[in-house]
Amino acid sequence: MATGLYRENIQIEKAKLQAFIQNKEQWAVLIPGYLHHEFPNEQNMIWVFKGDFGIIQKAVKVNLKDKESNPNQVMFDLVGLSDPINGDGYFEITQDQNGTCQLIGNLTMKASGFLAGMMNPVLEKFVPQLVEQLVQEMAVKARML
Repeated sequence: MATGLYRENIQIEKAKLQAFIQNKEQWAVLIPGYLHHEFPNEQNMIWVFKGDFGIIQKAVKVNLKDKESNPNQVMFDLVGLSDPINGDGYFEITQDQNGTCQLIGNLTMKASGFLAGMMNPVLEKFVPQLVEQLVQEMAVKARML
């Protein structure tokens, strides 16, 4: 199972960062390789992005389904629509005593089916890089609000 966890400190009002992570429309476009997204309903977002898996690049289509959320956290399940990939993740906000906010992103993905033996080692490298780049871009965009 491939896991990526990344934290970024942000000088921003906590309420602004909370509003930002709750509004998927603002950060959906920030994923590396973004192609498009849609919201079939309030709990689901279909996300399509180009994944760079070393020797191959391909469009990946996933469904993010909200699990639960509160002002400081958005949790979701991830189901591959183009590939047999499943997982889950979250974005979370913490704040230290100095008022500095920290945006934390976490994503876990696992391939299944006959290509799992080949895909899972690739995901081991891909997922941490994806999470790091996405959280960094989210931090930049949130600061601009």
